[in-house]
Amino acid sequence: MENDVCCDVLIIGSGIAGLSAAIEAKRTAERVLVIEKLPAPGGNSLISDGGIGVVGSDLQAKHGIRDSVDLLVADMQKAGEHKNDGDLVRMVAEHSNQAYEWTKKLGVGYLDRVDFFGGHSVPRCLTPTNRSGRDIVRVLHGHAGKIGVDMMFNMEVTDIVFEDDRALKVIAHQKGKSLTYTIKQSLVIASGGFGSDKEMIEKYDTRFAKLDSTNLPSAKGDMLRIMDKLGAQLIDMEEIQCGPWASPDENGFGIGPLFADYIALPYGILIDPEKGTRFVNERADRKIVTEAMLGMPYALAVADRAMVDDCGWDLSKLLNKGIVRTFDDVDAIAETYKMDKETLRETIDVYNKRFNDKKDDAYKKDLEGLSPLETPPFYVMKTVPKVHHTMGGIKIDTHARVIKEDGHHFKNIRAAGECAGGVHGGSRLGSMAIMDCLVMGRIAGGTL
Repeated sequence: MENDVCCDVLIIGSGIAGLSAAIEAKRTAERVLVIEKLPAPGGNSLISDGGIGVVGSDLQAKHGIRDSVDLLVADMQKAGEHKNDGDLVRMVAEHSNQAYEWTKKLGVGYLDRVDFFGGHSVPRCLTPTNRSGRDIVRVLHGHAGKIGVDMMFNMEVTDIVFEDDRALKVIAHQKGKSLTYTIKQSLVIASGGFGSDKEMIEKYDTRFAKLDSTNLPSAKGDMLRIMDKLGAQLIDMEEIQCGPWASPDENGFGIGPLFADYIALPYGILIDPEKGTRFVNERADRKIVTEAMLGMPYALAVADRAMVDDCGWDLSKLLNKGIVRTFDDVDAIAETYKMDKETLRETIDVYNKRFNDKKDDAYKKDLEGLSPLETPPFYVMKTVPKVHHTMGGIKIDTHARVIKEDGHHFKNIRAAGECAGGVHGGSRLGSMAIMDCLVMGRIAGGTL
């Protein structure tokens, strides 16, 4: 392998943001090269459920769901505690349907359903056929190869050489061998977040330092450290999100979120096992639910047969592995998890009675379109928060240009995806990470 590689556009990272940027960059650049520190493409995008939040999709129209860009913008900013960059939020919202249609044109298939995630005002999550980010990665990677995008793996970036605010070279190592990438036009950083770096997590939020992570072990924030040293502005680094729907009975992301995130939280309830009571609006955004769970050994996500049947997801793997368990009555749940039977019965009775008034006085949960928890068998899963997404990162503008500490932008460096901060503010809404990667990745590629 040659030690000095020349390219027009160099992209660091081969997840959905990096692949989107590469495909778009290839429209105008002769040689586009993607380098990845893992032995295969995809990064954290591979282990996600692949859901994307889309405004005005054909599936929303088919299922009679009324939505608007303004509503999504408002939802994202409310969840983000208005720490978001409003221009970036609007950019993602306005281009969400275009990005969705782009993936379909390339060959990504989607299920005929629109799901609701906490913090959203309406259902707008569209899910790839196999409920996996692999579906999108596979299609993007395949298309990138067809159009002549080059890729190199096992490449760990160690430095960037600048001159007059322009990136000229990137230094990387592959199995102990040093390579220099010379950049003719532009550099795109799409290297992901730092959700698996315990040191960085503890630095910015000590509460999460001992929590498990849904991320791949490679999510270490390497490029954030490098860009910080080189004068890029980092923002919102303390904003670390946990997924409150993960299972303590499996490592990493696992398969538990299929039940907790897609069924129990939006349609069922969460129970504090030490008290036998509800403790939060289960449809709130992830930050609110996570903070309510901190300090508990775990929470119990509970749904009934009607909810599971209505949602239509296949839970056989979860049931076979014992991650989700079924119970014929409420007393059996109480016995298994050592709760007071009368307290748990009362908790569920009070919740069910609130459907008569269509008002959840205790936690302000919107009960419209939901049903009481009353049809056995009952499905129960232990759930705990796991570090899931890091909202902070490299500051960018709406052209995905990287902003320096002095407020000006580097001349030829862009960033997209989880390594970039500003889109999600204090808390990211479910299904908006991959959409962020698609929209801002394409922009970073230089064509939107």
